[in-house]
Amino acid sequence: MRSAALNTPPSFFSINMGCGIASILLHHFPYPAVWLRYLGTIVFVLNVVVFVLLLLATIARYLFFTGVWRVVAKHNVAGLFWGTFPMGFVTIVTMICYVCVPAWGERWAYIALGFWWLDIVISVIVSLGMTFIMFTRQRQTEQTLAPQWLLPIVSCVVAAASGAVVAQALMPFNPNLARGTLVASYCVWGLGLPLAMMVIALLIFRFATGGAPRGQSLAAVFLPVGPCGQGSFGIAMMGIVARHLAYSYDVSIVPGLRGEDARYLASAMYAGGLVTALVLWGLAMAWYTIGMAMFIDGVRRDPKLLGLGNFTVSLWALTFPIGTFATSSITLGQELQSTAFKVIGAFLATQVILHWLYVSVFTTWKVVQGTLFAAPELSDASPRPRFGWGERVARDIEAGYGEPEAATSDESMTLGRAAPRPEQDKAGE
Repeated sequence: MRSAALNTPPSFFSINMGCGIASILLHHFPYPAVWLRYLGTIVFVLNVVVFVLLLLATIARYLFFTGVWRVVAKHNVAGLFWGTFPMGFVTIVTMICYVCVPAWGERWAYIALGFWWLDIVISVIVSLGMTFIMFTRQRQTEQTLAPQWLLPIVSCVVAAASGAVVAQALMPFNPNLARGTLVASYCVWGLGLPLAMMVIALLIFRFATGGAPRGQSLAAVFLPVGPCGQGSFGIAMMGIVARHLAYSYDVSIVPGLRGEDARYLASAMYAGGLVTALVLWGLAMAWYTIGMAMFIDGVRRDPKLLGLGNFTVSLWALTFPIGTFATSSITLGQELQSTAFKVIGAFLATQVILHWLYVSVFTTWKVVQGTLFAAPELSDASPRPRFGWGERVARDIEAGYGEPEAATSDESMTLGRAAPRPEQDKAGE
């Protein structure tokens, strides 16, 4: 296991994202039960442990080996997965608001706020920084266009949605601070969602001309659901919080407005948020339906894709995007008092939790075997150890110890590079 740190790429934080969304859905299931909340809290604690372990492994990776950071940044795929780090972290922030603030009060609301601002900074740096690197340092082409382009961008959408939850938790203690958090959430939401829509438009072209992702990349078909579902949940929650601030605390999003004027503005923001959320929910449903059809078709062609022998971290890609769609459905069901939205939310949440159980069992088994850890971006690089510990790891790798048995191709670590259509398919057309 000495080489585990070196072979822990950023994509492993998708495990953290999956555990986080599972805990949120268990805690906020549309048909609640006490035992579900307890399970949600247990998964939340597990998620914190997973995050800390991955964070320590990541720090060790870049601390003990030189050249790894540059290799990851320039790699067409690996660097994009830095977006999974803030998205995984913010699920912990959200659950602090849901679990710790009601249990232990005001102090935890401020702790959540501090963590959230840290996540905002990281999300903006990753989103804009990776976009800059893609434009100036990487060699992206039409053939490398894939759903993982969304990952650094969507981190801002996820952080903005969590900001509404943080503002909601802050309201009873400091309404004015909650207002500032809400304003920042709107800004960050606007920073991420329009860029994500541009990438989704490109993905339609890529899927139409290059075919659907194949093999271990198949789970990537659900990635476009993420910004649509989380964008829907975020804008709805921001409207809910804006209205609550105005009606319960006489605090307007615009300083100086009070009374009726503040409530009129808040009602308009609430209504606009719901309408926008419904539109994005419809787009999420479209991508979810298309994604399920492509995923079922791919598994039908190759049933072994879901077996233990072919399992990679890429299969965690199903949990978070569909989970955000579920949170949007649950929130709209509550606000519109719609049984249909609640049933859809319950179905999606159940699907996410069952898939989380499946990938958790397989991931644990692969970790025990020592075959999960693989960093394809390092296959053509030779990271130089900085310290004695790194030198021992390097010698172990050269001797063949700690080498992962999993596939080391780019396909195994991506969440979906679409493969070109075979020549025989083109000839048949």
